[in-house]
Amino acid sequence: MGPAIPKIVHFFGLFILCSMFEGSLSAQFKVSSTISVVAALGSDVLLPCRLIPEMNAEKMEIRWFKPRYQPYVHLYINGKDNYSIQMPQFANRTELLKENITIGIFPLKIHKVTAQDSGKYYCFVESSDHHSMATVQLQVTAVGSLPVISSNTYTSNEPAFCESCGWLPEPSLIWTDTQGIRVIPSKEKVYRDEKSLYCIFSIISLPDSSNITCTVLNSVNQSKYHSKPIRETGLPVTCRDQYSRYIVLWPCLVALIVCIGYIYHQSKELKRLRAELDNSPVNGICAAGYTPNGCTSSDHGTHGNVPSAPVNGICAAGYVPIGSTSSDHGTQGKNSADHSQSTVQV
Repeated sequence: MGPAIPKIVHFFGLFILCSMFEGSLSAQFKVSSTISVVAALGSDVLLPCRLIPEMNAEKMEIRWFKPRYQPYVHLYINGKDNYSIQMPQFANRTELLKENITIGIFPLKIHKVTAQDSGKYYCFVESSDHHSMATVQLQVTAVGSLPVISSNTYTSNEPAFCESCGWLPEPSLIWTDTQGIRVIPSKEKVYRDEKSLYCIFSIISLPDSSNITCTVLNSVNQSKYHSKPIRETGLPVTCRDQYSRYIVLWPCLVALIVCIGYIYHQSKELKRLRAELDNSPVNGICAAGYTPNGCTSSDHGTHGNVPSAPVNGICAAGYVPIGSTSSDHGTQGKNSADHSQSTVQV
């Protein structure tokens, strides 16, 4: 009986220690999440977080943060959300989903993700006697503008440029020729615009190829490309090139020549009409003493009794200059009679 008592005491001691160790293990947990999540710019995203093994997390502290412990992205403590020290960029944009918190599942929802939201997030969970943490990488993506190739001549050995903006994450740019062989750029620059989106700019010397392609892509296999034809160095400009270059110029030039010719013709016609008007007799009659251009002294004899002396203020028959009246013709007639009478007396 004596030796059996210590064995019994030893057995109960081991049982108590095992029970305590088992209870301690049951209180421990592990926090789990996925490695990374991809979300399009402006969309809503869920960052997963859960406990292993499943257990109720209603009485635990759940803290999401990046990159510092605080200010935090979102905090759940004492059974409710706390926004007192939240990062300003996440104000009114985060929500801890608690539908399955009793089984240890509590993802974080971020509304309308921005370029600045990209990065590593920490899901930290703490109970009264244990804590654990997991990380998840959020990658916000955006597909930029169609790359634009530009060149002065689009001939080989001449510089060409390609540019595209609005990308997330940081993009890369690849030049390829007709055979798909890569062309190494002489200069390349990547920068961020005012919206924290990436732009990329590249310069190459155009190869001896019939075509060049500029492709821009990001790390999540989103891409856009643009191609342009190339002319070989030293080749003369083709008729088609001449036509395409001057297709607008030639009609304008022809129209201008036609307008100038029309104006010149109209000017000559106007001068001719003025010359005819100046050289024509007044009402077809060359009056005595009034010899306009086109009349000769012999023309005065064609009117019979009209004297060849200058009119000198006398209104000749059939000719009424400005300032004369029809009564003036009577005076002329009287003078003519006097002239006839004096001739008879002689």
